[in-house]
Formats: sequence, C-alpha cells, structure tokens
Amino acid sequence: MAFSIYSRYIPLLLVLLLSACSSQPTYVNNQPQANASPRLLHFALQQRGIAYRYGGSKPASGFDCSGLIQFSYRKIGKRIPRTTRAQYKNSQPIPLSQIRPGDLLFYETEGRSPGHVALYLGQGEMIHAPSSGKQVLVSRLNNPYWRTRLLAAGRF
Repeated sequence: MAFSIYSRYIPLLLVLLLSACSSQPTYVNNQPQANASPRLLHFALQQRGIAYRYGGSKPASGFDCSGLIQFSYRKIGKRIPRTTRAQYKNSQPIPLSQIRPGDLLFYETEGRSPGHVALYLGQGEMIHAPSSGKQVLVSRLNNPYWRTRLLAAGRF
C-alpha cells in the first residue's frame, strides 16, 4: 500500500527536480541566445596576443578596444556599434555591482569619457586592447590604473 502512494508522487518529484535544474536562456535584444556569454568570452580570449592597432577590427591587422568588442560580438551573430562612444550610448546601462561575464566596461582615458572599452570576463578580470605598442590582453579590474578610471558598465 505504501509503495502505491509514493509511486504516484515520483513523477511529480522528478518534474520538480528537473525544472529546478533548468537554466534560463540569455537574451540579447529580446532574442534568446543559448550560452551567449561563454561563446562571446571564448572568441574574445582567442584574440589574446593580437597587436593593438588604432581603428583595427580584425585579427589579421590588429584591434583597437572597440574593434575587439565588435569582432567578438559579431562572432556570436550579434551586430553592435563600432566605436567606444557608440557602444556606450547603445548598450543597456548596468550597475557596476551587477556586472556579469560578457558585459562591457567603459573607462575614462585621456580626458575622454568614455575613451576605452573592455569585456568583463568574471572573477575580477577583463580582456581588452589597451593601447599602441601593446597586445590584446587580460587585466585585473583592481589594477590601479584601470580601477581609478572605471566609468560605467553596459550590456547588449
């Protein structure tokens, strides 16, 4: 008798357990994107070591900061603006306390606001194309130079 009572509830328990484990899709411009952030981060991280080039937007010729971001988003099928300022204006503002991997970090540099953009990787790290003579690299957000210049975060 006890077995028949429990057997009636086993399917319900399985459904509840499985639904609790399911993840919600990421949405970009109201379109579901399966695992957009991990793929985005993968493509950006593949560019480490590529030379900085002002106006650059391709691995073969080099990247500037916004070119790296645009290239990485394009690889996951998402078109975003080309320049740092346009990325800043068109991204959804996110409180810095709520950033997650794949969000953009905007910095004030050389008197320009924003003058630099990076892609947040999580765990206090970002990937970016910093400046002439350097390469695409991963930096810590708590780096004294970047920490004092962080302006805002945005999401596409």
